[in-house]
Amino acid sequence: MGKPSIPAHPEGATMKAVCFAKFGKDASALSVETIPKPSLETPDEVLIKVHAAALNPIDKYRVEGAMAMILPEAFDTSVLGYDVAGVIEQVGEEAGKSYNVGDPVYVRLNKPMKYGAVAEYAVSCTHEIAKKPAKLSFSEAASIPLAGVTALQALRRGGVTEGSKVFITGGAGGVGSLAIQIAKKMLNASHVCTTASPGVGTEICETAGADRVIDYRSQKFEEDLAGEDFDMVFDTTDEAGKMGSLLKKGGKIMSVAGTPSIQAVEQWIGNVPWFMRIFLFLGKNRAAEKAAAMNEGTWEYVLLNPNGKDLTEMATYLENGDIVPVIDTEAASIEDFKTAVDKLWSGRSKGKCVIKVVA
Repeated sequence: MGKPSIPAHPEGATMKAVCFAKFGKDASALSVETIPKPSLETPDEVLIKVHAAALNPIDKYRVEGAMAMILPEAFDTSVLGYDVAGVIEQVGEEAGKSYNVGDPVYVRLNKPMKYGAVAEYAVSCTHEIAKKPAKLSFSEAASIPLAGVTALQALRRGGVTEGSKVFITGGAGGVGSLAIQIAKKMLNASHVCTTASPGVGTEICETAGADRVIDYRSQKFEEDLAGEDFDMVFDTTDEAGKMGSLLKKGGKIMSVAGTPSIQAVEQWIGNVPWFMRIFLFLGKNRAAEKAAAMNEGTWEYVLLNPNGKDLTEMATYLENGDIVPVIDTEAASIEDFKTAVDKLWSGRSKGKCVIKVVA
């Protein structure tokens, strides 16, 4: 039996969205389609007119089918994307106590999604959204939620506080460029070291506030930084297995790349089916655990918990310029989505790839 179609809007309203009906390896799997407009179903939901949506590596994995075991697609047609910035067009009865029609907001859409980010409209619960920082454009705001909250939660779980010494891989990437700024400006780390390519990548990291940048093309961080005693190392590039020599005694390695742990998936989706447990066990990052144990430390995989509280806290720092979005590519319209998709899929983007939905 096939999957159900996206349910019709009660009044028959439709919208444009970037969709995929089959898994594929590149942008050819995606197309702009006309699908039913989402509607409010619970009192705490809001309908957002999307002005901009951002892409993340998870979108690539989802289109390729790599996420299907953990998060199977609900419908026979799926909408791309998780990150949204836009204006509230309709509020549920409960949502109306906190938000009004016309409020600019930004959000990382959470499960269950109705139906994705790269569309003319999106629905979200109020506990996931936050008021958009007025200083930011909609494209800048859309670039923040998934990457920013992921970085904030990973750094906090890693114990980063005032005076901490932190190492972050992939400092010019979407998560890395925000992680540097969050570590320095929000959590008051005393020293942040990262990896990047020479040129633009290094410039992004230095502008973000990195105290030291390792050129990953000509240097091996596991050798150059051995014995540096970092309190926490943040793996955004699936290199946790190399990080043991960097860690101080009792320090922490936090990963957001590679195969997630069973514990992380349990926190994300609840009960993990037996077949998925087998898959996750076989893919377990034993090298990361071994690396952490070198200095009596710990390794943990972090899956983000989308919430408006963290976005609201970050908004203060975005508003005063302590945290600055880094955008690599901005597609001019929903029809031009391949400009952003192709850059993200290439693996060469610096910062975030964004699609403007409202010009």
